Order: sequence, then structure tokens, then C-alpha cells
Amino acid sequence: MVLLYQLWLALSERKVMNKNRVNGSIVEKNEIWYARLYVTDENGKRKQIWRTTKLPVKNNKRKAEAFLQDLIEQYSKECKTFYSEITVADYFELWLNDIKSEVRPNTYRNYKGNMEKHIIPYFREKGIRLQELKPCDLTAYYKFKNNTNSKLEKAEPLSPRTIQHHHQNISKALNDAVEKGYINFNPDVSSKRPKLKTFNAKFLNQKQINNMLTAIENEIIYLPVLLCSIYGLRRSEVLGIKWSCVDFENNTIHICETLQQSTKELTGESNYTDDTKNASSNRTMPLIPVIKEKLLVQKQWQIENKKEFEELYSDSDFVFTHENGSVMTPNYLTKNFRKIADSLGYYGLRLHDLRHSVASNLLNKGFSYVQTAEWLGHSNPSTTFRFYAHVDKTSKIAIASDYEQIFREEKSRKVVEKSAKIVEINSYRANSVSYTHLRAHETGRNLV
Repeated sequence: MVLLYQLWLALSERKVMNKNRVNGSIVEKNEIWYARLYVTDENGKRKQIWRTTKLPVKNNKRKAEAFLQDLIEQYSKECKTFYSEITVADYFELWLNDIKSEVRPNTYRNYKGNMEKHIIPYFREKGIRLQELKPCDLTAYYKFKNNTNSKLEKAEPLSPRTIQHHHQNISKALNDAVEKGYINFNPDVSSKRPKLKTFNAKFLNQKQINNMLTAIENEIIYLPVLLCSIYGLRRSEVLGIKWSCVDFENNTIHICETLQQSTKELTGESNYTDDTKNASSNRTMPLIPVIKEKLLVQKQWQIENKKEFEELYSDSDFVFTHENGSVMTPNYLTKNFRKIADSLGYYGLRLHDLRHSVASNLLNKGFSYVQTAEWLGHSNPSTTFRFYAHVDKTSKIAIASDYEQIFREEKSRKVVEKSAKIVEINSYRANSVSYTHLRAHETGRNLV
């Protein structure tokens, strides 16, 4: 009996090993060696996993085979436990740790907040395994967040826009799982999310902007707000300006760095500098006289503060600082702007809405989408068109004027035709009266 049991156990172990075995081959593709793995999971399903060796075909076959062998050993150790047992929540935690060094700190902060506060707790409770995750499971998550008191600060459901951000985080994580061969496809592709509502940004016309600037002229946020209202800068762009980027001689401002709000947990600092959003955002703007004058005043103000605070002064190259030299943070600017805007009657107006206002005012003054995109630092004029086509009144006014001209010309034509017809009728009537009188005269004369 003991021998029979040991034989059965050995066969069972061999069956499990065969069931989860990994093998593969190297394949030549576009003059590069690729490793093609065949993995059989615990359910007997066989899948292919491709990995590039990044090795040119010529003289690298042995290295490619060694790369393949390393992959086979790695997947042989991992496939049975990882592929079949890991839960969605556990995978998301591992993914969050893996991407920390791959993305910008601000991006990671958003991923971390969404994952740890919402996504991971939900799937931890459900206990769904990664390989069993279905589109309907993700649809259920989005529906749950849209119909429950999911907001942390308020007893309200999350907005469709916030849920869309969750979808982007989840989809990114699952795409990475596909890329690593943990799952065959991303189930989030087929999930359903709440329909996004069109976001209607608030806009101020030039008169309203001027009124606001007059009201905050003595506030510390006045100058950055002024630059935002003229150049349409993002908050990170305006606060990232350094004196080294301001050229008083050639009258230019170079927008080349951004100041990002972060947390000490992620970076050890409350702020950090970063590149601009894209290559087009890295731009040089003309230094108009009114801005040049106020920047010179700002520079003198910092020099005087440095003398007054002495060793307590936090010296830096940043243009926008507090009296003691500490750098103005993004959150400080936006919160104080919002507070002042509400006090002036512009309820709910955000600092970023000044960027929208600049775009709409430029378009309504007749500047093209290409010119407006270049001023705002959009990577493509189509971005400008997509966001601001609904506020571009110049083209609509031109079309309306064209139609007005058509109807005006048609009306004039009808008036002329009517006048000509009246003249014709009157002429006919006059001729008819003359003819009648003539006939009557001739008839009377004959009778005599």
C-alpha cells in the first residue's frame, strides 16, 4: 500500500509539473532575436509570451539562447504560484511598488492615492484572483463607486471624471500585467464606465479680468495671477519661473521648468521642479512692458527682504516667493486665488480658468487656432480646437455676417425688382389711359 501511495504521489507531482511546464524558442524578427515562451497554466491552457532580447541577429544566437533559458527558469518558478494564486489586490500592490521609479512623483502620488484609498480595498474585500478577473468585475467596481458614498471628504459618489481616472490607473496596471505575461488580455478594455459629462470651463472676458486684477493688486498672488491672465500659464509653469529664465535685455521669458506640489512621503520635499508637460510647453514668451516693469519691482522687493531677514531669508532663484524667501507653493496659489475669486463674485472660478479665458479671448479677437496653440504651449492646434471650438465666436460671427449679406442682397434685389415692376405697371396704366382718351376723342369726332 505504501509503495502504491508513493507511486501515485510521484505521478501526481509529475502531472503538476507537466501541467505548469514552461518551454520556448528564439525567433528572428526584424533582425532582432525574440524569446517565445509557451506556458501551460493549472487549467491546462497554453499561452505564448514574447520577450525581446534587444540583441541583433548577427553573432548573438548563443546570447539569445541564454536569455531564453533564463526566462524559462524564471517563469518555471513563478508560473504555478503567481499565475494561478495572486489576487487582484496583491498584484496592484506589487505594481504600485514596481512603477514608483518609472513615473514622475506627481503621477505616482495620484496612482498611490487612487489605488490605496479606493481600488485595492475594494478588490481586497472581493478576493478575486488576477487570472479570474472579468470585465463585469471592473464594471461592477465603477458602478459601485458611482452609486455609493465613495468620496473621502463627503458622503457622495465619485464623479464620472474621477472614475475615469481610476479606470486609467487600473488599465495601466493590467496592461503591464499583459506585457509581463501574467494575463492574456486586459479585461478593462471591455468594461463599462459612467458616461462622462461635458466639462464647461468658466471664462472671464478681458474687462472681468481687469476688474479682478485691480481688486487683488496689493495681494502677494497678484503678479503670478497677472502672468497667468496674459500668457495663459499653468500654475506649475508660472511658479516654476526663475530669474535665470527672465531676459530683461532681450525682453523674453523662457518657460522651461515647472514647480510641482508633492508630499514629503514621496520626495522628502513639499515641492520639486520638473520638466514642462511636453516639448511644446517649453517655450519662450515675449516680455511685454507691463510685465517687465512689475518683474523689476518684484526683484527689488526680494533684495530688500533679503537684507531685512538676513540669515533667516531662504535664498533661491525663484521669482515668486514670500517675504522670507520661501517659495510660493502651487496649492497656496490656487487656494488663495479661489478664495479671492469667490469674494469678488466669481464663484467656483479656478486659477486654470484664466488659461481657458486667455484662449477664448484670443480666438474671439480673431487669432487663429495655430497662433493660440503656440501661445498656450499646446502640442497640437487640434488640442486647442477640441477644447475651445465652442467658444470661438469669430468664425460663427463671420458665417452669420455672410448669411446676413446674402439676405440683405436678396432683399435689395427684391426691392429693385418691385420698384421696376411698379414703374412698369404705372407706365402701362398711363399708356392705357392715354390710349383710351385718344380712342374716345377719335370716336367722338367721327360721330360729329
